Amino acid sequence: MKTKIMGIITVALALGFAGTARADIVELSLSCEGQYDSGQSWAAEFDLGITFTEISNVYIDWTGKITAELVGADPSFPIDAQFVAKLYESDPYDYLGNAYVRVGAVMYPDPEPFDLRSAFTNKGWSMLLDGKGSIEIWFGGIMRPEYLGTVEPPSGLLESVTLVFDGVPIPEPVTILSLGSGFLILRRKK
Repeated sequence: MKTKIMGIITVALALGFAGTARADIVELSLSCEGQYDSGQSWAAEFDLGITFTEISNVYIDWTGKITAELVGADPSFPIDAQFVAKLYESDPYDYLGNAYVRVGAVMYPDPEPFDLRSAFTNKGWSMLLDGKGSIEIWFGGIMRPEYLGTVEPPSGLLESVTLVFDGVPIPEPVTILSLGSGFLILRRKK
């Protein structure tokens, strides 16, 4: 009887731990902080060390400042500039989606701060289920008519950047072993 109770407790605990892992948020801090000039980019591969059964959303949580681009001839005026994050499978030709932040014109000539979580456009997350991929962050102006020439280029500052995955990870081996040993204890006693 004592063994049966231990088996039931083991299975219940393992199921409880597995149940809490159903809606995990996995965060990865990126080391791309610093000053960016127009056209400058940063890229890196990542390995979360986790395999997912499902990924529902991917975000980039970032803070920083953007100084607008000054365009035109006479008169000149500011327009927003942007940071764009592009997500790929490990192979850079397997594009998965992008996220961006566009600010700057409202506070020109002062930098406009931002602190937000931007969702990546979802091109399907199945290629990231292994927890491996690559990311590129690019800074520059936005598309505009060619006749609006640049008087002063934009500048950007990234203060912190975190890649955020909302998904269901495959249970850790310890959880699987606990479940298996609990079921074995229960089966042995029948």
